[in-house]
Amino acid sequence: MILTNTTPTPQDTPPTVEDYLNTVNYSSENDLYVPTAFAIGFMAFIKLVNDGKLENKSPLIHYKVVDKFDNGSQRVINLMHRGLAKTTLVRYLFWYCGVIGGLPNFGDVNLILYISDSIENGVKNMRKNLEFEYNQSAFLQRMIPKAKFTDIHWEFENLNGKVTIIKGFGAKTGVRGVTARGQRPDMAVFDDIISDEDARSATVISAIEDTVYKAVMHALHPTRRKLIWNGTPFNATDPIYKAVESGTWEVNVYPVCEQFPVTKEEFRGSWEDRFTYEFVAHEYEMARKEGNISAFNQELMLRIMNDDERLIPPSCIHYYDPQFREVLIATCNIYVTTDFATSESQHADFSGCNVWGHSADGGWWWLDGFCKRQTMDKNIEGLFRYVETYAPLETGIEVSGQQGGFIPWIKKEMVTRNLYFNIASSNNNGKEGIRPTTNKMQRFNVTVPWFKAGQMHFPDPNLVSNFALHEMLHEIGLVSVRGFKSRKDDQLDNISQLPLLNSFRPSRGLNNNNNGSGQLPVRSNSSYFV
Repeated sequence: MILTNTTPTPQDTPPTVEDYLNTVNYSSENDLYVPTAFAIGFMAFIKLVNDGKLENKSPLIHYKVVDKFDNGSQRVINLMHRGLAKTTLVRYLFWYCGVIGGLPNFGDVNLILYISDSIENGVKNMRKNLEFEYNQSAFLQRMIPKAKFTDIHWEFENLNGKVTIIKGFGAKTGVRGVTARGQRPDMAVFDDIISDEDARSATVISAIEDTVYKAVMHALHPTRRKLIWNGTPFNATDPIYKAVESGTWEVNVYPVCEQFPVTKEEFRGSWEDRFTYEFVAHEYEMARKEGNISAFNQELMLRIMNDDERLIPPSCIHYYDPQFREVLIATCNIYVTTDFATSESQHADFSGCNVWGHSADGGWWWLDGFCKRQTMDKNIEGLFRYVETYAPLETGIEVSGQQGGFIPWIKKEMVTRNLYFNIASSNNNGKEGIRPTTNKMQRFNVTVPWFKAGQMHFPDPNLVSNFALHEMLHEIGLVSVRGFKSRKDDQLDNISQLPLLNSFRPSRGLNNNNNGSGQLPVRSNSSYFV
């Protein structure tokens, strides 16, 4: 079930956006949510408005959003990916209030404030869609005999003579002293209140926050009030992003899927009838080819990373042409790192195994790897395949926790297969296996100077389709100064293992600065993360 935050007690630390994202679970098998009668009725209402004609089957998420319209919470945030119909659901909320006159648990709704990014964009678009829908729906015309539409004022009178008024405002224009028929607003809806241009201006963002927290909140009825805030974040300074992490709103977070890239079998999406695996894979591939993975992460995965909080800037990632891979294998000392999980469950950690070349100039070159959810016997099979192919000088095997039995298993397999290799020892104390003594972030920080010195090299991701490579780059791109923002960190653990190996450079061989025939062209990041 998707994590839902209630207002924390003072001693609690409010969840971050990453906390919400890392706990999203779209598996119907594990979701104990049961829609309320209101949510079921509301979704049936939508069908009536559309004469039973809907393009896609409504996902469970829509029921969850609708339930929050009338669940007693005064302040609700829905952080949602692009295309999840957040504005459409708001429009049907207006129609529902217009037809019924209010909400079952809230009571009469008299005046609603609708705040979008601007009157010219969001507000006028809402007016156009409302008017079009009214003119096309015999059900609405029957249930709301009188309807008035101007650009910023929409008025519905139902069969009982109950009038519901919606007033539209731009988030930068200010909302003060709003009344209608002598009554203050009892509901406000914030709907994508930040535009692309707004997100780049601290002054505009400050003005928008004033609209939310000063103008609108103080304009509402003092006791009968409901605030609904829907949006997709632009950056970490986006007011909705900060509101989610304030701990003062009830929060729902809905990315397009739990994680991407993944295989089709592992895919768990928000609305699979509309946003299929094929659609998400296509969007990801286009973003990858265009060097704009960050847009995919922002718009669909809701993961934000500002340049000033990124621990590894894009300029510190160096790519090489994969056609030189064989040259690297021939001239580098080879090492293998691993981080094996013990389950192939869909929500388990990945099992990672990566092959690295260590060059004469001290550089590390990613050569090969796998990153999968699979059982340990398959991990062992993959490890021995790499050992046989690459003949590493040393292999790192973490043996903390449930991994304690890995070394005996691997050594038994060495005898069975007649294939032997060196297993790294923590602190070179002769005891086989890597036994971390610090936390994940502390271990990764040891490798940061290598990135800053331009010593970490990866094949051009536009030319290599290996999932392990792409997952590693994805995780690197989401390392912040405050910690890991990626859903998984298994490939980062593989990188962190490199300093724990007893590695050494070849005495001679390929050098990044060679000017001879052995030169290997290396370039900085082509904005893979940007």
